[in-house]
Amino acid sequence: MAQENARKAQYRFVVGTVSIVSVSEFLAALKAVAEQHAVTIQALDTDLVVSEAHLHAAVEKALRAVKKGTNITSELGMEILVYAAGKRQIGRALAMGVTEGTKRIACIIVATSAGTDLDAVVVAVKASTGLSEELDALQLSQLEHDVSKRARLKRFFGITDSELSAVGEEKLQQLVLERVALLDVLK
Repeated sequence: MAQENARKAQYRFVVGTVSIVSVSEFLAALKAVAEQHAVTIQALDTDLVVSEAHLHAAVEKALRAVKKGTNITSELGMEILVYAAGKRQIGRALAMGVTEGTKRIACIIVATSAGTDLDAVVVAVKASTGLSEELDALQLSQLEHDVSKRARLKRFFGITDSELSAVGEEKLQQLVLERVALLDVLK
């Protein structure tokens, strides 16, 4: 059944700023929306997301793993997180999750049933969490000017200065996407 549903999946990203007082309350609000609309919702810290292509790759690979029955985890949301982190260990992948404070986050909403109104889910996510959507929050041009984000990405994904200088400083996105793709090989 999960394999059949993975074939039909549609997904949407909501990226923006949110003030999280309690992670457990924030996640409970997302879970309530997910259950009400029969979708999967996974929230990630955008400080560790290189681009929208990074999110697409994680979702597509997670859906494919579920479809093939090669998933590492039993939940689609966690499988997406594992792929986004490019890390097999769930504990290490959780570092990409949300934390308390005012943060820029990305919520990935995945509907595996035909006919799910993803626009309504986006509205519900914003209403229940106070998420203020920013349509251009994951633009690559921002990454080029954010030295601290580049440093966090390099550290989290284990990208060395010598590796980056070998391919060119502008190739950070490709190296992160490579880490996401390599997770299939490491399984």
